[in-house]
Amino acid sequence: MRHKVDRRKLGLPSDQRRALLTNLARQFVRHGFVHTTEGRAKELRRIVERLITLGKKDTLVARREARKILVGHSKSSPKPERLLAGKTDAEKMEILVERSLINGEDLVQHLFDHVAPRFKDRNGGYTRLTKTGQRRGDAAVTAVLELVD
Repeated sequence: MRHKVDRRKLGLPSDQRRALLTNLARQFVRHGFVHTTEGRAKELRRIVERLITLGKKDTLVARREARKILVGHSKSSPKPERLLAGKTDAEKMEILVERSLINGEDLVQHLFDHVAPRFKDRNGGYTRLTKTGQRRGDAAVTAVLELVD
């Protein structure tokens, strides 16, 4: 019985599960859809709906909450000053662009500027989950999670 069980484990340890869902959420915000297994899509739907609701508020607190999910907190990444020391301007720009795409700061801005305003008049139900059959290798049920327009 699954009494009071809140989330799906997806067959992964908690750190790997968190990383998987973070990456899926980033891809979803960037592209507006994601094609994955049904269990992952159902779990991702909870996260994405919450992110879009935060995006509709558009406050500093909401941006910080969204940043926690989309960016995360990595303690092992080197400081930008150390990365950029002794580099040419072109190399500095390349490093900054790579870091911005990796750490998701641009995704927070994209979420608040482009994705969330589309749903100002909608009270939830921002996503659609469509089953797409079984995967060929392991017969896992796949699905597409996409934004509703």
